[in-house]
Amino acid sequence: MSRTSDTRTAVQWPVQLAPAASVDEPLQADGPWIVAINGVPKARVSHDVATVLRALDGKKDPAQVAHHIGSPWTADDVRGIVHQLVHTGVFDVTASRAEPRRIQFRAPLTVQLTLFNPAPFLKVLRPAVAAMVRPGALAAAAVLLASGIVGAFTAGPNLLRVLATPLPLEAYLFVAVAMFASTLLHELGHGMALVYFGGTPRRIGIMLFYLAPAFFCDVTDGWRLCSRKQRVLVALAGPLVHLGLGSVALAVQGLMSATSLRDAATLYGIICYAIAVLNLFPFIKMDGYIALMSALDIPHLRRKSITALADVVSHRLLGSHVHARGQFLLAWFGGASLLSGIAFMVIGFQRLIPIVLQLGYAGHIVVFVVVCLLLVVAAKGVTRFFSSASRRGSPAWRRIALLLLGTAAAAGLLTAIPVTSVVVAGYTYSNGELKIVTPNESPVQAIVPGDAVTLKSQGMVIHEELARATIGAEPPSNSTAPMETIIPVTLPGTNVPVLAYQGRLEGSADLPLSGRAEVTSKRVVRLGEWLWSTASNSPLWPDGFGQATTHSGKGMQ
Repeated sequence: MSRTSDTRTAVQWPVQLAPAASVDEPLQADGPWIVAINGVPKARVSHDVATVLRALDGKKDPAQVAHHIGSPWTADDVRGIVHQLVHTGVFDVTASRAEPRRIQFRAPLTVQLTLFNPAPFLKVLRPAVAAMVRPGALAAAAVLLASGIVGAFTAGPNLLRVLATPLPLEAYLFVAVAMFASTLLHELGHGMALVYFGGTPRRIGIMLFYLAPAFFCDVTDGWRLCSRKQRVLVALAGPLVHLGLGSVALAVQGLMSATSLRDAATLYGIICYAIAVLNLFPFIKMDGYIALMSALDIPHLRRKSITALADVVSHRLLGSHVHARGQFLLAWFGGASLLSGIAFMVIGFQRLIPIVLQLGYAGHIVVFVVVCLLLVVAAKGVTRFFSSASRRGSPAWRRIALLLLGTAAAAGLLTAIPVTSVVVAGYTYSNGELKIVTPNESPVQAIVPGDAVTLKSQGMVIHEELARATIGAEPPSNSTAPMETIIPVTLPGTNVPVLAYQGRLEGSADLPLSGRAEVTSKRVVRLGEWLWSTASNSPLWPDGFGQATTHSGKGMQ
């Protein structure tokens, strides 16, 4: 049969679904049909549209498809459906024929590694889940939650001590093992809830989510559920797991004697509560976002809201011919989502990049690759924005003016925003003598006489301010200091080599023997100068490349 071109759909007839595409039936009566690629939902459709899609066999033209289905379908109806769905990539001319990959990338900065299919295991547990949602079990869960909250309040000073002071190494090992297990249970909780309502989780694995490692469970099959309430409960099942585990830990710690295990239970319980609350944040693709998207019944809410934001900005600033009326609430959500994503990436950089850089040359390569990836993602986003505006009738002079204004604003920020170096160090205090210490193997720190020092407790979560001091005029010397001056871990009798600076305490204070010190440089530079100094002094560049900026970058870490 000859193939004819359909300019409306940008496909050639006859068409058929791609090998990786599927039309999945609803899980319940009156539920939506799902069009998916490799099991990932791309669109929700009605039963009538699903019937048309299943009739596309690669042999019939639109008129023949309409005749095959019967009245009242017409050839134009069939063309219209294909036109509406061609952007999803479900047809053989636009979709990839590749099998699902174990490693997948999700923009802007998520990498997923599939480990296994959890469906067979979770279906075995379905009777246990059914027992857990009975009234008696729900009442027991409420009592458990109340016990955990009471346990947190009764912990009192012990809770503050655990959060604000170093703990033994074994306590952190207990917490690390428990957090690994509970994070896996969190994801299995999503899968168990989906199985209970009749869905099928497709895969479970580990991922890098905004540079942070985490587990994931693919429960996109939940879009076949017709009940919004059920989809919301599937999304909230994970945080409820962490809430329950945290309640158990905080309730039990009140019955334990003062040991490192009790400290571990207390810290673990608080972390579980914090994770449960953080997961409810609606502007990042976490459980709270999925729950909100399910409650509103708007698939791809974040993507649609950011598109609405781009449309509003393009219409207002570039004069694009786009219908932006009625999208302002959606655009506000898109703005919050965009800013939240940027904030999460910045926080991830601040937390992980200094650790990665400690790996030396390899660490600098990793940071360089990540920065390049982010720049490429940002450049593609800007390019798509201006290309879309051009296609929608934006005058060239407006686009040029906005580019020039944006460039000028960026240059102004680079030259106007002040940056002050803050070096995180430690301190020792013995016989009235204060020393500020940094690891010997760390890069040369820009600590100079007169720099301000804030002395704090060396806790894993809380750094309580204890006193203030300044760096003395004496030159630094090689020395040793307890491990807890560098990291919040107590290892009695374990000292590490350090570079010690003389400190001058301001006033009198009852200081612990060691703790955390934050040294704030007296020198203030501009953001652009700091970025150039940081980049040019990387060991990736030829020797001497960054030497010209050594002076300008002094004080920046």
